Amino acid sequence: MTTACTVTLGIALALYLAAALLFQGQFLLRKNGWDALGRKSLGVGLAVHLIGMILHLGLSHQPLLSNMLVVISWLVIVLVITSLLGERYARVRHLGLLSAPLAFLGLLYPLLMPIRFEKAESILVQYPFLGVHVVLTALGHIGFALSFCAAIAYLIQHQALKKGRLNRYLPPLDTAAEGTFRFAGGGFSLFTLGLGMGVIWLFGAPGEHLAGEDIKIWLAMPTWLVFAVYLYLRGISQRHGRRLKWLVVAGFLLGLINLVGVRHDFDEEVGSAQPVAITDELA
Repeated sequence: MTTACTVTLGIALALYLAAALLFQGQFLLRKNGWDALGRKSLGVGLAVHLIGMILHLGLSHQPLLSNMLVVISWLVIVLVITSLLGERYARVRHLGLLSAPLAFLGLLYPLLMPIRFEKAESILVQYPFLGVHVVLTALGHIGFALSFCAAIAYLIQHQALKKGRLNRYLPPLDTAAEGTFRFAGGGFSLFTLGLGMGVIWLFGAPGEHLAGEDIKIWLAMPTWLVFAVYLYLRGISQRHGRRLKWLVVAGFLLGLINLVGVRHDFDEEVGSAQPVAITDELA
C-alpha cells in the first residue's frame, strides 16, 4: 500500500466508525437526526474508501488480489453499497445500524493483520475458473451479511414488541422478515454456484493447484446447509418466526469464521506436494 492509499483507508475506517457510533446513538439514546448523519458518514466513508482502492490500483502496481486488505476492502465496499441501496429501494430501514459496524470491523481486521497471498494472482490469471469461484462465493457472503443484518433487526424488533413497545428506528417485522429471506436467497444462489465451482476445482482442476486436503471448501458446507435449511423452512414450508432468524445468524457466523479464519492450501506446480506460501506479514 502506498502512503496515499493508507491515508484514505484510515480516513474511511474513521468514517465507518463514526457512522456506527451515530447509528448506535440514534438507536440507544433516541437522538433525532443522528441516523441521517450516520448515513452521510457511511456514504462519505464509502466514497473515500473507493478513492483509496482506485489509488491502490493506479499507484501500487501490485496484483489485484495480492493481499487480504484489498480483497476485504472490495467486499466491504460492495456491502456498504448494497446496504445503502437496500435502505433506499427495498425499504429495509436502518440497515446501516449493522452494516456500518461490519464495515468498520471488516476493514480493521486486515489493517491490523495484513495477509499476502504469494503467487495466488498468477494462479487466478492462469485459471479464471478459480477466480469466478472466488468472486461468486464472496458475493454470496455479502448476501448472507445483509440477511444477518435484517435478521438482527427482526430479533430486536420482536423483543421490543414483546415488551409492549414498537421500536420506530427499525423496520416492521414483516419488512425485516422479507429482507432476511430475499437477501439470504440471493446470497445462497451465488454462494451455491461458487461452492460448486470450488468443489469441481478441488477434485479435477488442471494443475491441481488446490491440495486435496484443503479444508476451506469443506468448511463452507455447514454454512451452505444452514442457509439451505432456512430457505426450505421459510420458502417451501412457509414457516415464520424468530427461530428461523437464529438460523440465519448461525449460518452467517459460520461463514464469517471460515472466510477470515481458514486459508486455501495452494500447490505450487502440477503434482507438487509443496504448498505455496500464504503468510502473515506485519508490514
